[in-house]
Amino acid sequence: MVKDKLTSNDKSPFDIGDQVSFMLEKKKFQGIIEKGYNNSYMIGFQTTDPALEDKYHGKIVINNKNITMVKEGPHNSKGKNKDSEATEDEKK
Repeated sequence: MVKDKLTSNDKSPFDIGDQVSFMLEKKKFQGIIEKGYNNSYMIGFQTTDPALEDKYHGKIVINNKNITMVKEGPHNSKGKNKDSEATEDEKK
């Protein structure tokens, strides 16, 4: 039996550069995906809370199931062009 070699990030709708939202210590934050891992993403974010800034330094790793899309980024690291896929589907 052949295992599926795609990670859950390969199957997810998120990509590097996308703006996403997530919950952190019962507060909602928005940030930009900076790096992808097997089941999670590193997200850069900003906060005015000095305790959170000291604890997280503006970066956090969140499971891909716990983030929601706010806005897609301009580029795609998965080798697909989001803009060209949309226009090809519109042509059909």
